Amino acid sequence: MDKLIHTALNTMHSARLKQVTSAQNLSNAQVPGFRGDEIGGRFGSVYLYANDQLETRVFAKKSEPGLFSDEQGEMRLTGQQTDVSIEGDGYFMVENQLGVLGMSRRGDFTISNDGTLVNRAGEIVLDTSLVAMTIPPFREIFIAENGQVFIEPIGGEPGVRQLINQIATTSSEGLNLIKDTDGTIRPEGGIDRTQFNPDQNVRLKQGYIETSNVSVFDELVNNVDVQKQYQLNVKLISLAKKIDEAGASLLKLPNG
Repeated sequence: MDKLIHTALNTMHSARLKQVTSAQNLSNAQVPGFRGDEIGGRFGSVYLYANDQLETRVFAKKSEPGLFSDEQGEMRLTGQQTDVSIEGDGYFMVENQLGVLGMSRRGDFTISNDGTLVNRAGEIVLDTSLVAMTIPPFREIFIAENGQVFIEPIGGEPGVRQLINQIATTSSEGLNLIKDTDGTIRPEGGIDRTQFNPDQNVRLKQGYIETSNVSVFDELVNNVDVQKQYQLNVKLISLAKKIDEAGASLLKLPNG
């Protein structure tokens, strides 16, 4: 009988993980470039040794965290010169507030007060040397498909563009990418600034941003299914208890 209960508890545990993941996705559905979290991959198990539980009873345990959907989100025209989207595969190279390097699809860029190019999450956009990109004051800014940044400097001749730098981008080819606990995408083991070389094999589009690839409708439907699954297994545990009690009563010998 305890096998039935453990099976139900396993299913409830899986349902809870799905619900947490779905809530995370829904809360970021409006974040540009967000990659939806997923549950899947390799699973392991852990034996239960507590009290009188048998070693043959196991709980499933997720052993591959950080999975995410790599489907492309919708391209939305903004007309903003500092908005940039990635067409197809690839990522921007960024650095968070702790100085940790990562990869991002978020292209809602802006210029900070000190001239640093950042996204709206506060992450620093890096150049091909993996250092912060700084942009001098400009009248106009132009970002080419290969990530090269040109400006018309304030005080310069109108129509004359000056090459400033190049935005670091890299494809995912050959990289085993995970989404870290801070929400940033990185190769397993992280990124070493001195050894990682962005391949620049990415095509950019100025004036557009990529929306989140989360489907709100799908997440809401999945949430309803998960709730039904959870409730069904609660009933299953209650039924298992009743069956166990009925079986125990049948085994009792009559007095006398």
